[in-house]
Amino acid sequence: MPEIAPRTVTLRLNQQQLELLDRTLPRAGVTDRAELVRLALREAAEQEAAR
Repeated sequence: MPEIAPRTVTLRLNQQQLELLDRTLPRAGVTDRAELVRLALREAAEQEAAR
């Protein structure tokens, strides 16, 4: 997969969504919300590229 230029993404999440992210951190093997979002975006981009 080609290197993707860095971009800034702003998410507006409610308390329930933040709690879900926090519960997902250990299962995803990451340490913070930003890292989890980067992982999710990377995986989504890889799936899109595979189409």
